[in-house]
Amino acid sequence: MVLEVSRERYPEENSRAYSYWALRRNIMLLRLTPGVPLNEAELGEQLGMSRTPIREALILLRNEGLVDILPQRGSKVSRISLSHVKEGYFMRRILESAIVKELAGTLSPEQMRQIRENIDAQGEELKRSKGAVSDRFFEMDNELHRLFYQFSHRERIWISVHSLCSHYDRVRYLDTLANEIDQSQILEQHENLYYYLMMGIPAGVDMEGFYTEHLGRWLEGFRHIYTAYSGYFTDD
Repeated sequence: MVLEVSRERYPEENSRAYSYWALRRNIMLLRLTPGVPLNEAELGEQLGMSRTPIREALILLRNEGLVDILPQRGSKVSRISLSHVKEGYFMRRILESAIVKELAGTLSPEQMRQIRENIDAQGEELKRSKGAVSDRFFEMDNELHRLFYQFSHRERIWISVHSLCSHYDRVRYLDTLANEIDQSQILEQHENLYYYLMMGIPAGVDMEGFYTEHLGRWLEGFRHIYTAYSGYFTDD
């Protein structure tokens, strides 16, 4: 069990916050695969800290449904719950399609600049990765969607969505990886969103349908990943 850590700890970041970030990222990007045991001492050694902040981070991750803590038997990464996946997908596509419709044509130049910078950075990342699946693109994708909640003054809803959609997000990542999804197609949809937000949604565009396709791409390849990675899933 080797963690992938992509950044150093920020000066203002305590050990619990840093270990939570590192563990969550490794779970979401399947470096820590569903069902794998988590050894607090080993994790602490890799992150250069005691077991206490590791244990505290695992409790936070348990509250998000990403870790199972078993009395007297230690901890393990939770398997992907199909019921949680369905709930997360439903929540994202209903909430975000409504938020985008509300925001379209109303954003300030500064808000549009932030969205443009994010999408441009996604494009540069895809050029850098040269067709390989990019973890960084996946993270920038989530950051783009977070901006929509921020600009609609619904940051607290995003925090809830970010937590409740953790199983759905793992399926999206697994689909991208296992089915070799072309991330440039996702970028193209982000470009469409940019122009909808800038000028308004054209009369012929069904935003609920757009979001069903944009956030539901994983459904097309789900049979493959469920068969190939059956040990990652639970029907709970």
